[in-house]
Amino acid sequence: MLRFLARFAAVLCAIAFLFLTIPVVFFHAAGTRILQAQTYKHALVKERFYERFPELVADTAMHEAQRGRAGTAGRTQDAAVPLAQLTLADWHSLLGAIAPAAYLQQEVERGLDQVAGFLHSDALTLSVQISLVELKRRLVSPEAERAYAGMLQTKPLCTPQQLEEAGGLPVGCRPPPERMPQVLQDFRAAMRSVADSMPDTYDLFALASAHAGAGNRVAALVEARGPLRRIERWAQWSPAVPAALLLLIALFAVRSLRGWLLWWGIPCFLAGSVAAVLALPVAPITRLVFTSFVVPAFPPEAPAVMVKTMFGLMTAVVQEVMTAALTPACIMAGGGLLGMIVARFFKPRAVPVATAPPPPPTG
Repeated sequence: MLRFLARFAAVLCAIAFLFLTIPVVFFHAAGTRILQAQTYKHALVKERFYERFPELVADTAMHEAQRGRAGTAGRTQDAAVPLAQLTLADWHSLLGAIAPAAYLQQEVERGLDQVAGFLHSDALTLSVQISLVELKRRLVSPEAERAYAGMLQTKPLCTPQQLEEAGGLPVGCRPPPERMPQVLQDFRAAMRSVADSMPDTYDLFALASAHAGAGNRVAALVEARGPLRRIERWAQWSPAVPAALLLLIALFAVRSLRGWLLWWGIPCFLAGSVAAVLALPVAPITRLVFTSFVVPAFPPEAPAVMVKTMFGLMTAVVQEVMTAALTPACIMAGGGLLGMIVARFFKPRAVPVATAPPPPPTG
């Protein structure tokens, strides 16, 4: 009777293991990564954000120029329309000299580390310090001047009216050779003025206290920080639940090496297989939903490249989490399958057969 009750308890633990381990796999993967900067660093690199940054800037400049032509703001029109004359190749050339991908990645990852540090601290204010020293140096470097001069060589010859409208710094046409030295001198002076007006470091949230909306978002982030950290701690310890169930299974039912391999192998194989099957299609389905339904729902005036980049990064983050869930799921399924295969090489434990006592001697 006790043996039957022990096996019944082991079966209940195995069923509980199967139904609890699957959500634990996903909860652990999401909870331990959603607040980690590395998750978003990987997503940015995977989506080639830094290499595609000039494309994003070019699309935004074109969008602002269209708004300027519509007369939404005179200042926007004056600033954005000349920039809209730059082609994607022009942006790649200029930003490659002024803000290359390596510099962007370094500063963005530094900012992500600071945000993650804030979420794991008790600080009341969020400060994300971005260094502009390298950017200022590159603005006045010979590389920037050569990139600008090389860009102008690909443009048609300027008319006198175009030169006058450009204010000495044309971007959509090429000055005559006799005017080029003066144009380059004006370019150096403009870049020096821009660099001198920039601080060495810039806090992305420096104006949060003055901006009501930004201040409210930071306050909401401070309020949500405690629950998010508790979820992260629970996620870190969540594998203890299936581990405890496996120990109970071993306590109630395992009496041999073969029994241990089977009692652990079968539920691990089933739970890992189901989790892997669920994790595999999540990222492709998410990308399909975004590209087929969410992105087309945005208004036509929204910058298309920015929208696609944003949803691409969201999909990459989802894929990071699903990959983190898929890895232990596959390990669990593979380990369970291996245990079941190895168990076949062991003979079942022989059950002793009760024999009747010998008859008493007759005399």
